[in-house]
Amino acid sequence: MPIITFWSNTKKQTGQTMSLGAIATSMAIEHNYKILIVSTKYDDDTLELCFGAMDKNKTLLKKLMQNPTVAVDNGIEGLAKMAYSNRMTPDVIQNYTHVIYKNRLEVLYGYKEIEDRPTKEEYLKIKDKYKDIIQNANKFYDMVFVDLDKGLNDEMVKQVLKMSDVIVTNVEQKMDMIDNFNQLRTSEELLSKNNVILNIGRFDSFSKYSVKNISRYTGIKKDICVIPYNTLYFEAASEESVADLFLKIRKVDEMDRNATFIKEVKDAVGKIIYKLQELQMKM
Repeated sequence: MPIITFWSNTKKQTGQTMSLGAIATSMAIEHNYKILIVSTKYDDDTLELCFGAMDKNKTLLKKLMQNPTVAVDNGIEGLAKMAYSNRMTPDVIQNYTHVIYKNRLEVLYGYKEIEDRPTKEEYLKIKDKYKDIIQNANKFYDMVFVDLDKGLNDEMVKQVLKMSDVIVTNVEQKMDMIDNFNQLRTSEELLSKNNVILNIGRFDSFSKYSVKNISRYTGIKKDICVIPYNTLYFEAASEESVADLFLKIRKVDEMDRNATFIKEVKDAVGKIIYKLQELQMKM
């Protein structure tokens, strides 16, 4: 099953996680896919602010009552321990995720700092197992969306990009960012293939760097997505209410102020699905 990775080469704010959250949520609602979002980021709470904190894991608690020797680690820490002990299977991953829409959308949050534990050292151990976790998730879910660390200096980042079916490269709506993207397409083998989609987050339709001009400058005709800034969405993304918002505004009148945002998100979903189908036909 496909792995769709959202990535950026800059440490600046490109709207990467926010774009992924909107696209994955819309895809889960509009299409019959079982989707998992995986964050590889260190101590980043963006997705938790979008969808809510990790639930108490009822499945693991039940197992603990039946067998007191079973560990009750939630999220990525628990999965990494399973991977290190060679006990991880594709179906067990769902025991460590936060369910957004039942049988449609789940999130595996990244590593979070907690008092009284060796944070960075523990995270580096977990990073070694992200590839295994994503590969196993890919056998159980219809689609795996990865919110990947930025830059190209990390081996884990390169591993995940290499195994990705589609790479959504996120840039700011600025000339230097678009220039950097063009250079990467010629200098980096991982980004020179036909599986790369360009995404501009927090898109401003009044900027001179319009989709038409960016297309002309980059030579990309169809593989460009834009996610406009939307007040309702960005407020929901700080109030753990993104899932509810998309259910409420999925069908709005074309005159509604949110219509452009919904249209562009759905267009991005369509482009990713089309790209996957296109790549499948070439295999």
